[in-house]
Amino acid sequence: MKKFILIVAILTITFIIFVITENQKYNRVLKVISPVEIYVDINNNLIFDEKDSIKVKNLYFIDKDSNLDNHDILKDLSETEKFFIEYKEKQIVSRLLKNKFVKIKYNDIFVDGKSYRQILLNTGLFFDDTEESQYRLKDKIKSIDLDDYVIYNTGSRKFHKLSCKYGRESSAYKIVKKDKLNKNASPCKICILNIDNTNKISDSNIEIKKNIKYIKDYFEKGNIKIFFLDLNKIFIPVNSCETLACRILKNEIDNANKTIDFAIYGINNQDEIYNSLLKAQERGVKIRWVTDFDNRNQNYYEDSLKLQKKIVNYKTDADYVNSNKYAIMHNKFFIFDNKKVWTGSSNITSTDLTGFNANYSVLIESQQLAKIYTDEFNQMYNGNFHKLKKVINNKSLVLLDSTKIKVLFSPQDDIINSSLIPIIENAKEYIYIPIFYITNYSLIGALEKAHKKGVDIKIINDATNSHNKYSIHKELRKKGIKVKTENYAGKMHMKAAIIDDKISFIGSMNFTKTANIQNDENVLIIYDTDITKYLKETFLYIWNKIPEKYLIYDPKAESTESLGSCYDGIDNDFDNKIDMEDEGCFVK
Repeated sequence: MKKFILIVAILTITFIIFVITENQKYNRVLKVISPVEIYVDINNNLIFDEKDSIKVKNLYFIDKDSNLDNHDILKDLSETEKFFIEYKEKQIVSRLLKNKFVKIKYNDIFVDGKSYRQILLNTGLFFDDTEESQYRLKDKIKSIDLDDYVIYNTGSRKFHKLSCKYGRESSAYKIVKKDKLNKNASPCKICILNIDNTNKISDSNIEIKKNIKYIKDYFEKGNIKIFFLDLNKIFIPVNSCETLACRILKNEIDNANKTIDFAIYGINNQDEIYNSLLKAQERGVKIRWVTDFDNRNQNYYEDSLKLQKKIVNYKTDADYVNSNKYAIMHNKFFIFDNKKVWTGSSNITSTDLTGFNANYSVLIESQQLAKIYTDEFNQMYNGNFHKLKKVINNKSLVLLDSTKIKVLFSPQDDIINSSLIPIIENAKEYIYIPIFYITNYSLIGALEKAHKKGVDIKIINDATNSHNKYSIHKELRKKGIKVKTENYAGKMHMKAAIIDDKISFIGSMNFTKTANIQNDENVLIIYDTDITKYLKETFLYIWNKIPEKYLIYDPKAESTESLGSCYDGIDNDFDNKIDMEDEGCFVK
């Protein structure tokens, strides 16, 4: 009998311990697919698998991609009401699950001891099959005065009506009450002020007004045109040619009479440029093309392979990279009719020419400059890429009125050591560098010396590459040099240096050892006060929009820290995870 009592006691204690343990077992929220599909770390191993997926059954929410459009309760809702409710629903879920450990019980999630499903129903913005919850949603909608709310774009700092498509298209927005607006917010000129100021230039009137010397995204001096592609404006890459830079490039292709030579890293999702090239070939323009291919005879961009089948005269560096896989043909230049050159940092892609990424592009009319670029192009077209090329000896300064331009090509010209570092060492007032990738250690010493002399140095670094182990930006910070890491969906794709209101350094070359001594690259050094002042303005415009905290901390390229990066459909940090698949975009 005593033995039996002992066994019962042991079993009872074991059961109590089990119940207590189970009741204390909490699981981390790993990922939120939607308000009703959540990944919870059931095994507490921080590894995703299908067993971690929790789906809340018989609970509905309003979403533009859902299949609920035929539901009776949604038929009478306006698009603006749906937009508002969807935003509020996501806001509620984010607040509920942020930094939470939850319990899984009875096919439901329990947050702070309360049923997640019931919490959502109680908000009145979610509903199930019961009439009660559907009536509650209708009453909730009636109680909301949508005129009290506006869309506030945290990137541009503009506010819009809830119905404004320009406000909705940005992924860097939030909905706020009018009386809670930031004091620095400015009204949308179209939906608030009813002013059509889209600044679009029609295809039939592409010519730029000569009396406009300076506008935000464009600067002209004589035969030189500078285009500034601003990553603050576009938060989703699109297959379009709406920016001024893209339309001007298309116009040059469409108006070429005899020849177009172009050396580009690749082309993708720019159908208007793609089709203009084909049409130029069809009307008899002689087109020659040089591009980058790896040792598997592949280009990084899908449309490059399609264009390869259409353009008759093309050459790639595939044979060269069979022996040196790290070298790339990284140029982005066009030569039109042996008299105009288009160059800069913009690839012919939906991320660069649309302004999703920050870039500078330059269009210069000069037969002398075109001849220099043609000599370089011919070397590559004849099969001599990278270190097989010879130094072009006729690169005397190009003179365009008061502007002087020096042209350099890598790897032959050793651009960083022969030109950039001496310019940095001679700087007296400021050095501003917007750069995609900076790894060249020779620059540390030159920048440190300039900093010790009292030169104002500011560098804007790309978020993706700030997490690359070869980036030297942390070393520069240790030397007291100011380096900000951008926090946008798009990339800081510029490769430039702006010095003392006198010298501008613009091109395709990142400040890396590989770009300097292996890649095919081109750089313009422009000696001109007006152009340099304009570029300084664009630099400081971006610099001032990046929060001060990113002087000491690097935001992740695909995360809630980088504006729009969790909703742009792009793998911003190249880890094969897009948007909400990426850990950085999990609800925190």
